[in-house]
Amino acid sequence: MAKKEKFDLDKEVERLSRKTNVNIRKTEYAFNNQIKKLDKEIDEAISEKINLYDDNKQSTQDYLEIEFKHDTINRYREKLKKI
Repeated sequence: MAKKEKFDLDKEVERLSRKTNVNIRKTEYAFNNQIKKLDKEIDEAISEKINLYDDNKQSTQDYLEIEFKHDTINRYREKLKKI
């Protein structure tokens, strides 16, 4: 008969704990990467919304300032007055 090896509980616990620690670190790393990706997507969405707001604000300002800037508008007004 083959000799039965003595089961070493301490070595087995150490081996399992190493595997568990590696798995925990992999999971933490994957979770942190997902959080970073979400943060990046949120920042991009916020930047896009800010740019859209600025564009809309600029359009509104341009509309409000039309009567003071454009000669073409003044010519059309003169033509409309004549009609």
